[in-house]
Amino acid sequence: MSEKQTCCPNCSSIYKVTVTQLTVAQGMVCCPKCTAEFNALLHLVQPKSSNTDAPQSVETELHHANPFSVTRHSNEQHLLDIFDRKTDNSNINLRTYLNNLNSFNNEPIANFPALNLSADQSISSDTKRKSTGYYVLWSLINLILIFVLMFQVLWFNPNLLQRSPLLNWVFITTCNVFNCQTIDERYTYIQVSQIQVRALSTKSTEFSGVLTNHYEKGIALPLMKISLIKDGKVISSSIRPPSEYLIESLNGITRIPTQSPYKFQFKLNVPRNAFDTYRLAVIRP
Repeated sequence: MSEKQTCCPNCSSIYKVTVTQLTVAQGMVCCPKCTAEFNALLHLVQPKSSNTDAPQSVETELHHANPFSVTRHSNEQHLLDIFDRKTDNSNINLRTYLNNLNSFNNEPIANFPALNLSADQSISSDTKRKSTGYYVLWSLINLILIFVLMFQVLWFNPNLLQRSPLLNWVFITTCNVFNCQTIDERYTYIQVSQIQVRALSTKSTEFSGVLTNHYEKGIALPLMKISLIKDGKVISSSIRPPSEYLIESLNGITRIPTQSPYKFQFKLNVPRNAFDTYRLAVIRP
């Protein structure tokens, strides 16, 4: 006999099953009444010959309860089980949390939270309003910084002072107030001594001497200006850089240390009897 009967362990309903249904799903079936899943092979019962109508109606219902519907219903049950699960250290499940989410937040779930940044800034600006002295203090600090920047530009670019008498006057006045020394004043500490003038030939004259820096710091070697005077008038004038007036052993040096004598020696293509006296001056580079 190919037809058998099985009993639902949940609602005790009896159904007629075929051998094909038992083999396709390995005996797993779903009860149409209580939707319980059970193994029909484990709950087989002896058929009753007196009750013939019920199994016939059951056969039609069980015919629709094929293995694919049983598997699909099983998967749906497993997906719905996530709402009944609880996480660690929690007393509520996902279903309870979702049902009470609106009670935790007054706004709808679909809306994003409003940060209200502009309102917070307005409140903080009202509570921390700056006084007039605050702005005056920062204005003075900015003016001082601008003044220091301009002073540094003029200090390291003396050519700007030569082009503008007004800037030169402002710079000198500022230095007098703060007791600072200009670059020109530094070169006044260089002393020229032991000057010797001798005729090399009938057409050339040699000048030699010593340069000594009495300033507290080393500075760049100056330029030397030689002026020849005849009968009280300047007949010629020339400027010599350090590369032309330093002796051979000092070639390549660009700065003169403090309290260090540097010897110089240069010649002019002028006869010694062409001038009565001379003027030797130190000029900043």
